[in-house]
Amino acid sequence: MLFRRAPTLPGSTAARPRASRSVTGVGRRRGALLIAVASVLVLASCAGGAERKYAVPERLCGLDLGQENYAALFGPGKKLEKDSLAEWGEMHVTTQGCRYLVDGLPRVDVNGYWAKQNDEVAPSTPHEQIKAHNTPERPRRYKGPYEVATWSGGAVAAVDCRRPNGDPDKDFTRFLIDVSTDAPLDEDPERAHEVFGKLAELVMAKVVGKLSCQEGSGSAG
Repeated sequence: MLFRRAPTLPGSTAARPRASRSVTGVGRRRGALLIAVASVLVLASCAGGAERKYAVPERLCGLDLGQENYAALFGPGKKLEKDSLAEWGEMHVTTQGCRYLVDGLPRVDVNGYWAKQNDEVAPSTPHEQIKAHNTPERPRRYKGPYEVATWSGGAVAAVDCRRPNGDPDKDFTRFLIDVSTDAPLDEDPERAHEVFGKLAELVMAKVVGKLSCQEGSGSAG
């Protein structure tokens, strides 16, 4: 005697066991994939979670230069502090400018100082001052109105400034600007060259107008 299969009622899954298992398997694999992707995103978020929680100074060491020209120097951290030095334009042989600290650690230095022409002891050129930073890099000249050289951690600009007769510091006729950061932009040498070179030029352009230089002074570039 032949038996016929009982008809499948509408909505019944009895006749579709394989399809059901297949769909379930796909769902499980898809769920596992989503969990894996989410885990990667969470880990990436944690790894790159460092961010700048303080405001970039509106003026750099008292100089209005435009934040876009120096914001890259201020990296991740929570608290920003500033240590001020002598006022810009000071003709006495002293260090001018300021230093910024992030979470208590030095971050950005913008200093101006006097030097003797062709000094045999202290740096008197951008290249010599960069070497004083103990970097193995070779300084690169930045083209502009001033004598400027850069490296991945900053730049130094220099200008000649003749003093009046009778000045007790008359031998100190070189003024240098040293801009540096403890977080070099070494991931992109060309960007570092442009950012620091331009910034050193901008700082010098602002400061040189505050110096009481005699006629005949000018760029050493």
